Amino acid sequence: MKRIYYTLLILTLMLSVVGCSEKIIKDDTEKQEIKLYYSSLDNSKIQWVTRSIEYSNDMEKYNNTIKALINGPYSSDMIRSINENTQILSIEKKKGILYLDLSKEFLEFKSDINQVNAVITISNTLNQFKEIEALKITVEGKELISLDGQPYGILKEFNLSEEKKISVQLYFPDENMEYLIPYKKNVELKDGYKLGKKIVEEIIKESNKQGYNIIPKGTKLLNYSEEKGIATVNFSKEFINNYIGGSAGETMTIYSIVNSLTELENISSVLFLIEGKKVDYFSHYEFNKPFTREESLIKTER
Repeated sequence: MKRIYYTLLILTLMLSVVGCSEKIIKDDTEKQEIKLYYSSLDNSKIQWVTRSIEYSNDMEKYNNTIKALINGPYSSDMIRSINENTQILSIEKKKGILYLDLSKEFLEFKSDINQVNAVITISNTLNQFKEIEALKITVEGKELISLDGQPYGILKEFNLSEEKKISVQLYFPDENMEYLIPYKKNVELKDGYKLGKKIVEEIIKESNKQGYNIIPKGTKLLNYSEEKGIATVNFSKEFINNYIGGSAGETMTIYSIVNSLTELENISSVLFLIEGKKVDYFSHYEFNKPFTREESLIKTER
């Protein structure tokens, strides 16, 4: 009986020790609600979602935060600016500055806008931690270079209420009105202002300034909206009444707008309205249906 008693006692003690060790491991893991920053569908603004992460130390906290950011927003009105195949090569903290080294996949941006937003979303996500004073991002040990050719250097939290500079691709006709030529322009965009609307405004502005004459004189953009991949551009009556070009010019007018807007990931076609209404025809084109992108009109190097 004594032997059985001692055996049961030992087993009870062993189970007690295992239970304690499990409790210690569990208590050692912390859980925290964090903000993950993502781009809006048209890349015009940065938004955030909350996510819960678990970690046992600070380095694991930063690592798990970036992994959660790369995994995506799981939201229909936000997109991930960071390439999903990006790997974390190393994370270390020195004197309050967090050094983050990422794999080369991070540099596979779909557009210049993605690059800018990728940097902002990482910076603001990691700079939310009080113990982090600033962040430095490298790619496979090399400096991350900005669009103007300069290293990003040390990054603080970006003020999302300020205007940010974004490079957009516009299309304007060549001198023979046969092809569209890509034209990059840096624009300043306020947070929450639709990038598609800004693109149309810039086309109107450049048309007036450079003498392209692709947007009829006096034309105003009355409204701009996006839904299910369709950008709806509502022009004033001058777009129709003041048009003086032929069929070639008409093609350039339509597709300078369509091809410029479909550079955006969330836009697949463009519907034109005049004074809020559909117009059956615009000279030689059926005008009451959405127009899709026309790659054959873009001039390429030969």
